[in-house]
Amino acid sequence: MLGNRLPTIAAVAFLVAAVTPPALGVAGLKIGAHGEFANESLTVRGATRIFRLVVPRSVDLTHPAPLVFAFHGMAIDSKDLMPKYSKLNETAERHRFIVVYPNAVGGSWGLSVRKAVADIAFFDALRQHLAQLHRIDSERIYALGMSNGGYFAHLLARERSTTIAAVASHSGPLGLQTLGGVKAARKFPVFIVHGTADKIFPVSFARENVEKYRREGHEVEYVEVPGLGHIWANKIAVNEKIWEFFASHPRGQ
Repeated sequence: MLGNRLPTIAAVAFLVAAVTPPALGVAGLKIGAHGEFANESLTVRGATRIFRLVVPRSVDLTHPAPLVFAFHGMAIDSKDLMPKYSKLNETAERHRFIVVYPNAVGGSWGLSVRKAVADIAFFDALRQHLAQLHRIDSERIYALGMSNGGYFAHLLARERSTTIAAVASHSGPLGLQTLGGVKAARKFPVFIVHGTADKIFPVSFARENVEKYRREGHEVEYVEVPGLGHIWANKIAVNEKIWEFFASHPRGQ
């Protein structure tokens, strides 16, 4: 099971704290431009990482905008597939936020201590880079993910709880990294959505995650979808629910 491969949170925290700020380089983007930039690259600690950036025309580039990091699932999922099944671009247009789809190396996020450290460094570098290109509202930086991306969103929010305002996990586990508790520096708000017919990660995982967060004082909104498998919950307009949750939870609240 995937959960048995997840790194312990203590090991990840130790190594993440030990790394120096990532060196970064970039190519391709126009500063302060609207549009969809499908194959952008960023050099992070000597490795080339790629991402898709969407800046809707509804975003006022003269004012700080919310930023949503969207992490895709495992294997064949990617920065190119996630916008299609999640419909997040349309949500971003309606609600005037910027969305970025980082791409995983090797088709997965954070499934070893080494990968977790590298992926968190990618987040750090990408956040800094986007803040140089656009006026980003530092109080409204959010993370969400599907499946393995949801797992990584949990992990990232724990490791960067003073940066990420709120997190949403769709069909994603917490895994072994929280056996000793979440123990975040800040009790970030959490949105969890899961289907009762999920055969990859049973719904019992989500219910346990909700209770774990609540025991530690996190605000949690939980949406359980009857009959939904391991797919995005478009039939219940889940994007609107996620954005409503994010919009009501800026970091400084």
